[in-house]
Amino acid sequence: MMIKAKLGLTVVLALAAFPALAQQMSAKAELLGSITLPTGLIIAGEELGGISGLDYNAATDTYYAISDDRSQRAPARFYALKLAIDAEGVHSIDIVASHLLRTASGNIYPENGIDPETIRFDAARKSVFWASEGDAGGNPGVYESRMDGTFLRAFDVPSYYLPNADKTAGVYGNLAFESLAISGDDTMLYAGTENALAQDGPKATLETGSKARIIGFDIASGEPKVEYVYETGPIFKKATAEPNYNDNGMSEFLLLDATHFLAVERSFGSGLGNEINFYVADIEGATDVSGKQTIAGLDVVPLARQLVLKIGEGDFGLDIDNIEAITFGPEIDGSQTVVIASDNNFNADGQFTQFVAFKVTMN
Repeated sequence: MMIKAKLGLTVVLALAAFPALAQQMSAKAELLGSITLPTGLIIAGEELGGISGLDYNAATDTYYAISDDRSQRAPARFYALKLAIDAEGVHSIDIVASHLLRTASGNIYPENGIDPETIRFDAARKSVFWASEGDAGGNPGVYESRMDGTFLRAFDVPSYYLPNADKTAGVYGNLAFESLAISGDDTMLYAGTENALAQDGPKATLETGSKARIIGFDIASGEPKVEYVYETGPIFKKATAEPNYNDNGMSEFLLLDATHFLAVERSFGSGLGNEINFYVADIEGATDVSGKQTIAGLDVVPLARQLVLKIGEGDFGLDIDNIEAITFGPEIDGSQTVVIASDNNFNADGQFTQFVAFKVTMN
């Protein structure tokens, strides 16, 4: 199904210099355009929504988008998409296919059996890596599947990520793996939690951030190899409306090079909407906390990070929603593009599925 988009507004924003990159480069981000799909849209009998991860296959000009539907509206799945993006904007989206994710036994996941949140395409293996915030028992996971959704393997997530009975250890509910990135040499897969493990510290508050973890798996063996702390920022503002809910967490990241991530922090406040912050974060000099059951009381150096872009409500002329996905897109006029997407939470009360494309020019 193909859906047309209106031409996007073009705005140029100067960003801060990326730290510790080869030549201390600076960048400009130009909004190419956006396309918004309504909540409740049914395609081939499935409700489209919950887009929580997005990745781009340049060879076929195809995007893979994972839905965080916990098999409640349709079986757990990811989509193959075509986005028509050029120098003039984002013109249309074509939903090419929907692939059902399968368990190790070959079955579709039962209702509430998995919570998919992020996806990365591996061109060399012709497969996808994806991660879940929790299975039926609340345990997070990192997986590899064939392009048709068939299960290939599960990575070896350390036991201290698994929540215990009284929730004093392991991932917080709905704050587990939200981020995946593949290293440039295709040997490492990095997964990031949205907030801290319960034994490491509290969730983000209005006053302080949260000590999320980034774990690097050796792709060949599936075993964890390195582990770091990424400290998020605090919640951006106090909620102003019922239900007085607000949060902040790392919702996705990309690798810029061997040591630098482009991390997305998504903060929300009832009555305020969303604020999306993009940081360049550097592994260099960060403490490797591999195998540490807890970092509480330890002298740990987190990834250094620098804000390079902020998108608030109305910035770039956008009604920005719940951004949980980011990928590099096609090169346009010699410049790299970045595409972000929002998770509508299947909430028809003011939320929507949104794809936004930027052209990024390095200086």
